[in-house]
Amino acid sequence: MIQGFKELASVCHAIGQGRQTVLLRKAGIRESTHESAFQPKSFYLLPTHYHEKGPKSPSQDFPISLRVEVVRSGDLIHWAQIEKLLPFTAYDPKTIREHFDSRDEKLLHFAQIQSFTLSPLWNLPHSPALSGCRSWFELPPPPSNLTEAPNTTNQSARQTAHLLS
Repeated sequence: MIQGFKELASVCHAIGQGRQTVLLRKAGIRESTHESAFQPKSFYLLPTHYHEKGPKSPSQDFPISLRVEVVRSGDLIHWAQIEKLLPFTAYDPKTIREHFDSRDEKLLHFAQIQSFTLSPLWNLPHSPALSGCRSWFELPPPPSNLTEAPNTTNQSARQTAHLLS
């Protein structure tokens, strides 16, 4: 099964540039805490503007340019640890704090990732199967001409890995 994960377009951009190597998330509206953990070890990122700050322009498709592999995943249960990670992400700190505080069980799931840039861009049309306030989606097979190259890690990635250890 080929998995896709909706993520903020700004976060996808930061990952593609090598400035971010961790994903953070809470359980979705219709997900239990257990269901929302990063269980797939490889998935494509579907950039979305739905929860972005500022004006939203509806997109006609998902321009998929990244696949990620989970290096390590787990739960973050202390706000102080999450707060130290935020400078190495494109997430809005206020929104992340709201997510952390939004459930009785105070935690965020994390996935430390290695990202791969796709070529050419995989444009996946919007469809009812890809709509709604969900994070995980089953995707069709990618185009046969799709190639990928690993994104290099930088000091930010090393600092993130240190903070997660």
